[in-house]
Amino acid sequence: MDKEADILLNKVKLFVEDRLKNRLSQKMYFHNLEHTLLVVEGVQVIGGEDGLSKADHLVVVLAAFLHDLGYTEKYIGHEEASAAIAAEFLLANGFSQERTELVSGCIMATRFPQYPKNELEMVICDADFYHFSLNDYQNYADRLKAEWEENLGLIYTDVAWDTLNLEMLRRHEYFTAYGRKTLQEKKMLNIEKLIARIG
Repeated sequence: MDKEADILLNKVKLFVEDRLKNRLSQKMYFHNLEHTLLVVEGVQVIGGEDGLSKADHLVVVLAAFLHDLGYTEKYIGHEEASAAIAAEFLLANGFSQERTELVSGCIMATRFPQYPKNELEMVICDADFYHFSLNDYQNYADRLKAEWEENLGLIYTDVAWDTLNLEMLRRHEYFTAYGRKTLQEKKMLNIEKLIARIG
């Protein structure tokens, strides 16, 4: 990436780390800086495999960094808040209106259920569920369960939660070629583990 892109990425990283450390509720056990950095890693891997151009790669990495900042303001509807924070930050740092809108589009595409409209949105949607393909998926699921209890008042028994997660993983589909092949295969291993857990 060129020097300008590197400077902007460094600025966005510091901005996001500061916001999430200082403004995010301590009760956000899943949607926190660790999740954000995992989504950044996901878009880098998936975007690399999908052969994105440097310009497109920058858009999805910026979107990944900024996609959950809205949680510092509200839980329900955080995507709109994230997109607004992202647009304000990027425009203030000299990013073009047109490319800022691409970043906002990527952030809004992470709303569940996901309906990405282009390749960039597909990359970030797959990255947002990158943890579905990881060996320690259960750890992320447990943290989300705790987060929902604290923030939404949703209480599940362990079996009910495992059943809900199993249904979610079965119904979920990756959009990119890399997601449909590589990530899907790894996700299937977590589906098998959940089936075994539920017994």
